[in-house]
Amino acid sequence: MATEFYFIATGVGSLPHHDPEGACEVVLSYMPEAPHWPQLPKLDPREGMINQFLDGMPGLVEENDKVFLRSPFEPPEEWNEFFSRYDEEDLDYFAIRPERAQGLYRFLELVKRCDTPFVKGQVTGPITLGLSIKDEDGRLSLFDEGLRDMIVKLVSMKARWQERVFSEVLPKARGIIFFDEPILSAYGSPYMNLNREIVVDTLRETIRRVNGFRGVHICGNTDWPMIMEVGFDIIDFDAYNHLSSFILYAEELKAFFECGGAVGWGIIPTETEALGRIAIEQLFRRLEEGIMSLVQRGIAEDMLYQGSLITPSCGTGLLSRAEAEKVYAGTKDISNRFRERFKTDQTRPKSA
Repeated sequence: MATEFYFIATGVGSLPHHDPEGACEVVLSYMPEAPHWPQLPKLDPREGMINQFLDGMPGLVEENDKVFLRSPFEPPEEWNEFFSRYDEEDLDYFAIRPERAQGLYRFLELVKRCDTPFVKGQVTGPITLGLSIKDEDGRLSLFDEGLRDMIVKLVSMKARWQERVFSEVLPKARGIIFFDEPILSAYGSPYMNLNREIVVDTLRETIRRVNGFRGVHICGNTDWPMIMEVGFDIIDFDAYNHLSSFILYAEELKAFFECGGAVGWGIIPTETEALGRIAIEQLFRRLEEGIMSLVQRGIAEDMLYQGSLITPSCGTGLLSRAEAEKVYAGTKDISNRFRERFKTDQTRPKSA
C-alpha cells in the first residue's frame, strides 16, 4: 500500500483522562491529520487494553474480577453463534460496546466535524490477548488451537468494525488500525516459549481481512525482521529507548520501505522521569541522526519521509493529564520540525 505520511503525528491509544471530551480535545488539538480514539482505563477498568475487546468471545467468563475462557467448544450455542456471525461478516456482533469505550463513542461524535486525511483506531493484538487470558484449567489460551483461532477471528472483526464506523463518519479519510502487541517485547527471552511460526501465522491471519493501513505497535525491542515478514503496513515502536537496536536492521528496513512499508517513530518518552528531563531539541536531533544513518546505508531519503509517522513511545494512560498533554504537544512539535525540514530539502537548489 502506497504511503504518504510525511511525518504526521498520531498517538498510541490510552490517555489518563476521566472525561472523554477532554481526552478527545487533546487528540484533535495535537493530531488533527491522524487523530485516534482515546482509551480511558482510569475512567473505567473496562477500557483497559484486555477488557475493552472481550465482547463477542464465546465461552467467556467474567466473575469476581476474574476472566477466563471455557475450553472449546463450550457452551456450544455461543460457539455456533460466533462462527455463524463471523461467516456472515456481521460486524455489529463484533462491535466495541459503549460501556467499554466511552472515549471511542465521544470521538466519533466530534471527529465527524473534521476534515482529516487519516483516522486511527487500535485493538489489542492476538498474541498479547492470547497470552493474557487463560482457559478454565489455567493454561494460556494462545496455546489452544481452537481458542487461538477464535481470538484471531475476534480481533480481526474488531478491526473491521472500526474501519466501518470510521468510513461512516469520515468517508474521505483513510483508516489506520494498530494492533497493539506489547507482549512481543519479551519475544526471544526465556520467559516466552513461543515459536516464530505461531507468531507470524497468527498475526498474518489476523490482519488479512483488514482493508486500510495495518499497523503494529510494540513498545519494546523484538525480532524486527520477523515483524517485517508479517505484512504490516506500519511498524510503530519505542524509538526513545530502542532506536539504536531498530536501525541495525537497515537492510531489512530498506526492503520494507521499498515494498510500501512505513515506520512510526515513537520518540517522545511516556515515562515520567524521562519526560521531565529530555528537551524536544534533543529528541529531534537523536531521531534525525538515526534516520540519516539509514540514508547513509542506502535507504532513499524521500522514501523515509513519505513512510514516517511520529508517535509517543507508548500510551499515556499511566501519566498525569499534564504529562500526557506534554507528550502530545511534543509529538506534534517533532512532527512539525521534520515536516519543515522536508519542505526545506525539497525546495533547496540541487548542486550541479
